Amino acid sequence: MHMTDSGKWAIWALGVVALTAIAFFAFAAFLGNGPARQAVFALLALNAVPGISRRNLKGRTFDEREKEIANKALLAAFRALWLVFIGLVMMIGFLKGWQTTLSLPLWTVWWAVMFMLSVEAVTTLVLYRRGSDA
Repeated sequence: MHMTDSGKWAIWALGVVALTAIAFFAFAAFLGNGPARQAVFALLALNAVPGISRRNLKGRTFDEREKEIANKALLAAFRALWLVFIGLVMMIGFLKGWQTTLSLPLWTVWWAVMFMLSVEAVTTLVLYRRGSDA
């Protein structure tokens, strides 16, 4: 079966997310709890490297089906992140009370980006594997 450019991007994105997570935990094991381990999140920039990336700066453009799948995958990623965020807020509210202040470190943003990339990539692969209209 021929894999589309979007499918190749999805595999690449999942690989970059896995590499970043492995590097983060390796840095945490060897360096402990310090700011240097947050530098591994720069690996997420590898998503922009391949020519199959979803940037439309030059090269071929998506056809209608590819655009629809890309839009649905991105929407699924945002919805999943929203559900996780609401779940976190609800859990903290029930456990610590509704007057609790929620303050998250910056690295949680990077984990959120990794989560969204993963959901978007998996959704892209699933929609292409279905073979039907997205």
